[in-house]
Amino acid sequence: MEKGFDPSQLKTIEDISRVPIIDKTFISSTLDDTVYGSMLAVDEDDVFFYHQTSGTTSTPVCQPDTVTDWSFNGEGWAELMWEIGIRPHDRVMVAFNYNLFIGFWGAHYGCERIGAEVVAGGGLTSEQKLLKIRDLGVTALALTPTYAFRLIEAAEKNDIDLKSLKVRKIICAGEPGALIPSVKQKLEETWGCDVYDHIGATEVGPWGFECGAKCGSMHINESMFYPELIKMDSEELITEPNEYGRVVITTFDRKARPCIRFNTNDIACWAEEKCSCGSIYRMFKGGIQGRGDHIIKARGTFVNPVVIENVIVKEPCVDREHRILVNPSGNMLMIQVEALPAVDKKDYEVIAARLKKNIFNCTFLNFKIEMLPYGTLERSEAKSKKVIIVNDGLVGKAKSL
Repeated sequence: MEKGFDPSQLKTIEDISRVPIIDKTFISSTLDDTVYGSMLAVDEDDVFFYHQTSGTTSTPVCQPDTVTDWSFNGEGWAELMWEIGIRPHDRVMVAFNYNLFIGFWGAHYGCERIGAEVVAGGGLTSEQKLLKIRDLGVTALALTPTYAFRLIEAAEKNDIDLKSLKVRKIICAGEPGALIPSVKQKLEETWGCDVYDHIGATEVGPWGFECGAKCGSMHINESMFYPELIKMDSEELITEPNEYGRVVITTFDRKARPCIRFNTNDIACWAEEKCSCGSIYRMFKGGIQGRGDHIIKARGTFVNPVVIENVIVKEPCVDREHRILVNPSGNMLMIQVEALPAVDKKDYEVIAARLKKNIFNCTFLNFKIEMLPYGTLERSEAKSKKVIIVNDGLVGKAKSL
């Protein structure tokens, strides 16, 4: 009512555009001295499972789920896993410490719905995970792209040949990466298997996936979710291909906290063509291209960190791990990258110059490139925090995004 909308106005799917858009900040504003706040739409006794957001971009938000909600979440994961070929004979390791974070619990229960065997890898070290993958003959992994690279490093340290393992499929979630061309190529070449992307959100559910055809775009599971795309600077709808905007999702069957027109802040654009797999689901071209709150504004130019990562991963002399440092005014621009162990320090200057040129060609911004010895930057076991807002030019006061 406050926004001029009455539920009686919702008669057709087109009328959903009348409903006010909400986001994570709005949900946080409804929290009170109870656990779930005023948006809880069921009795608290009906809440079956507690989760919370990962806290990557803000304070973690509590997520209530009823039995119906949780069945819905598992079904969404089961559909995306079935689409890429996970079957009852598969043995799937969820290679992630999924405690309170909802994402990989969904993978766990998605496997159960299919009948695939689940190996819960949470709590194991990277070396222990690799040994279990080898000894148990694990055929598929579910993890973040960042952790897929951490396992590559662990395999190198422990002389484990990843291509000798029985892993044939990797499902990545939690952050952009598996549809970045250079990232996907490097993961597939190193692991010797197919890598697939998936997108979801704690508040929404597992709403998008890359199918077995691997056409380079992401399907929206329109049997369970209704997607919209709005402009970056307004709530005007985008209906034509090739214009980037923010993804807004309505979930059809969320009971405890209904999810209607939730602005995920993920950035995408509609695809022009249909997938060769024959699905009628609409697609986002190239998948998710990052988050709106991760876009860098520098010297009047907007830069997507995904573009920079694609350049860095293509450079054969540096590791994927990097940090993009900017100050609030956008005047200080630096990228810290690590040279691979075999690279001689005398070559750092040449490599930095090459990276600077290649990044400028994609962003039209001159970043200072700081070459660091391998292993200098802190590693994450979950999602990488690559964009750092630096106050007063001091890295020590950085705020991670």
